[in-house]
Amino acid sequence: MEMDLKNIIEKIKEEGVGEAEKRAADIISQAEERAKSIIEMAEREKEEIIRKAGEEDKRLRKNGEEAIKQAARDVILGLRGDIIALFDRIVKKEVTEQLSPKVLKDMIARLVENFNKDGDVELEVLLSKKDRTALEHILFAGLKSKMAKGVTLKASPNVEKGFRVGEKGKHSYYDFTDEAIAEAFKSFLGPKITEILEG
Repeated sequence: MEMDLKNIIEKIKEEGVGEAEKRAADIISQAEERAKSIIEMAEREKEEIIRKAGEEDKRLRKNGEEAIKQAARDVILGLRGDIIALFDRIVKKEVTEQLSPKVLKDMIARLVENFNKDGDVELEVLLSKKDRTALEHILFAGLKSKMAKGVTLKASPNVEKGFRVGEKGKHSYYDFTDEAIAEAFKSFLGPKITEILEG
């Protein structure tokens, strides 16, 4: 009986150890599979992070380049606007300086003569108060007395330099103010300046 008991104990040990070894092998195999799965998942996540970082880098570069291009366009447009504004100021200044009392007298005298070619026309000339005072005597001295009688000089708060001329009693005038003349120059030269600036 003792032999049977030893055999039984031996058999139990063998079966227990075999079962334990099998169980240990299963646990190790599962752990290896789990570790392999974790490593594969970590590799995929790493690749996804690298891909996203590359996309973000491209996006940031593209945004940076677009921001630089936009800033350059803004600077060019601002500079172009400044040059055109400077041109406008220079034209206005030059026109204003050229409209001296003598030039105004000559312009008005020629207009009066042209208006009166087809018969006597009564004209009204709107000027600044300063120019009206300066022109009153020299203009009428230069016009024939018949023409001078049909011309009225009026001071207008809306005229800084130059003049407006029209038939008396009518509300339409030919505009020869510094602003109108400068605007005519700008309309003519402005597109040429813009063309030069745009290259």
